[in-house]
Amino acid sequence: MLRDGMHKANALAALLQEELALLTAGDIDSFEALQSRKAEILESLSALVPTLSGEVPIEEGPDAGTSTALIDDIKEVLATCRDVHLKNAILIDRKIEATRSALEVLRSSRSADTGETYDKLGRIKRGYSRDRQTDV
Repeated sequence: MLRDGMHKANALAALLQEELALLTAGDIDSFEALQSRKAEILESLSALVPTLSGEVPIEEGPDAGTSTALIDDIKEVLATCRDVHLKNAILIDRKIEATRSALEVLRSSRSADTGETYDKLGRIKRGYSRDRQTDV
């Protein structure tokens, strides 16, 4: 079970590195495709939480030392995964903030609230911003 956990932890680390590369490249479709695989790996790793946290004691025997070393290795890989995940989260937050800023610029500069297309004299009106109206 621990060997499978180590394999899953390494798979998660590789997946997070791939996720970082996709985020950096801006390939959101591929990034979204990775999320189901990541969820599966995280679900299978969640079965190891009691063993990794020490809630379930390691069985005494000839493999006890190997098990302890393997648990330490898994914890180390998962700590690396946590760091890469946080880096990915920061990158996503920055991209969201940039998108929000761009949307705000577009919203503030659009002229959807320009009123009528023609004034009372039949002249074409340009858009107006707040309290100012300009005739063409």
